[in-house]
Amino acid sequence: MLEKIKSNWQNILIGFLLLAIFTIGFLVVYYGLKSSKAKADIAKNQVISPEETSYQDASPIPLKTESSKKGTYNILFLGYGGATHEGSMLTDSIIVIHIDTNIKKISLISIPRDLWVTGGRKINAEGSSLGFGNIGSTIKNVIALPINYYVAVDFGGFVKMIDSLGGISVQVPTTFTDSFYPKAGEENNTCGKSQTEISTLKAKYSGYELETQFTCRYEQIHYDKGPANLDGAAALKFVRSRHGDSDFARSLRQFAVLIGIENKLISTQGAGKLDSVINTIFKLVKTDLNAGIIKTLIQTLGDAKAYNVKQIQITTSNLLNEGKSGDGAYILVPKAGNFDFSEIQTFIKTNLE
Repeated sequence: MLEKIKSNWQNILIGFLLLAIFTIGFLVVYYGLKSSKAKADIAKNQVISPEETSYQDASPIPLKTESSKKGTYNILFLGYGGATHEGSMLTDSIIVIHIDTNIKKISLISIPRDLWVTGGRKINAEGSSLGFGNIGSTIKNVIALPINYYVAVDFGGFVKMIDSLGGISVQVPTTFTDSFYPKAGEENNTCGKSQTEISTLKAKYSGYELETQFTCRYEQIHYDKGPANLDGAAALKFVRSRHGDSDFARSLRQFAVLIGIENKLISTQGAGKLDSVINTIFKLVKTDLNAGIIKTLIQTLGDAKAYNVKQIQITTSNLLNEGKSGDGAYILVPKAGNFDFSEIQTFIKTNLE
């Protein structure tokens, strides 16, 4: 099946280092399949319109682009917990992929989930409040880049995808221990406490302090720096852990897993499992991309090997301060002032040049 895709698109899986583009690459593979099963699966999952179920038959569709700079495109990647997790629509990963075909550069802009935005909420709650397709306006307000397309991936189903590959190998960037990783299905366990005791605790504590009062809801996880082999469950814990280290360190772990997925997919072992992986992907992805857009994107990008990839992070070491919301939740606010994203926008613009 890999022979059906131009070799440079196999290299995109390495070069983009991001699940959103990895997903696009596999959409291309999937649209290229001739079987009725593939077409039925596509139509069933409504990733593209029923009349456009074949990549070869799709007509190229003009791409949305930045009005101020032709040849640049912004794709928003969102990773969320899914129905089996508490806060199912909260986004654990928020990354903008900025593609500049003029200078052959791809910039991965990581936006921290705890960033406090206009409307009085964390940016990771925008998906549940506005819907994934409408988060672009909030992102644009922060980084001054319009969002042309979005790809949202259910990290709950992400487990199945990694297991279908037989696990992945990753490079753990730093050693960490998280003593309060949520156990699936235990989020409402009272841990033997009465409703009166629970009400008292909720009135006294919030956020992490409240979590520590219900130890039966959590488990301890630990990862040592260096190479590690992870199955789906271990990989999910690895990318979603919130208490072992910083939110910024978590973004590095997410990149490590994406690299692990991509390396496995282009390996001999991964190539033989593409069908099951692709079927799983279609259950994970919500997107406004379709076959015609993807065809145009492929033609527009050209040789993926020609692109340089850069990571851009907005952190407390450069642009943000730590703080607390009115209800005591941990938040991040711009050093320039609450809801003043001007310094962030200047930083992004400078790093994109």
